[in-house]
Amino acid sequence: MTGFARRLIGLCTLIVLCGGGKGVLAGELVVAINDAPPYRIVAEAGQEPEFSGIYVEVLKEAASRAGHTLRFDVVPFRRALYLMDEGGADIMLGPNRSPEREKFMYFFDAALPDEPKAIYQPALAPDIRQVEELAGLHVGVLRGASYIDALPSEDSIKWMEAADYTTLFRMLDQGRIDAVIVPELLAADLLSNKKLAVRKASLVLEGEPSFIGLSRKSPLFLGQKYRGLEEELIKMREDGTFDDIYRRYAGSGS
Repeated sequence: MTGFARRLIGLCTLIVLCGGGKGVLAGELVVAINDAPPYRIVAEAGQEPEFSGIYVEVLKEAASRAGHTLRFDVVPFRRALYLMDEGGADIMLGPNRSPEREKFMYFFDAALPDEPKAIYQPALAPDIRQVEELAGLHVGVLRGASYIDALPSEDSIKWMEAADYTTLFRMLDQGRIDAVIVPELLAADLLSNKKLAVRKASLVLEGEPSFIGLSRKSPLFLGQKYRGLEEELIKMREDGTFDDIYRRYAGSGS
């Protein structure tokens, strides 16, 4: 075997070990994202979408400080969970932590702002004030989402899943479901220009911390190269950068 052939084989082996050039080798992180304003905003602008929102701006700033570049892959929420499990994406923005998700995701030690969950119901329905009043109702949730901690009586709820909140609100408007559970700021943004026969219930579920998750199959995790990004996220949480970004979006209603 010639010296050139040995060098070529060695280079190919390095690329395979580093994930085919994705992640650590190229410095690029693949982010699985869905449109969920104001947390994750995917705006169609010409041939390429533009990405912004509270969680996106937090990650962009941290990645810039840590020397990483980002590539966004637009997929439904449940598909994002699958990609994180299979190693098809490096990062997911905003998932709540759960024992099941911790099996395939590492959650950076810098929680994002809590997301209070609002309950929306038909405009003429009796106001929902207590969690117990959801018993027996058909309640719409985002496919793949979990509300076990917030709803101890969830076994009596008839869950109805959809790929996005626009579909859920349409189902609610048409009387196909009785309520929708949705992040509070997201609902305000989504309904701002829509005339639907729905209203916000008095019941609001306490927000759970959201995180930036890293796939345990990502080269960044396997190579133990994620500490720099995590340190920058922690610094941003402590120096007020998180809060500044959150206030900018929450105050503008975008």
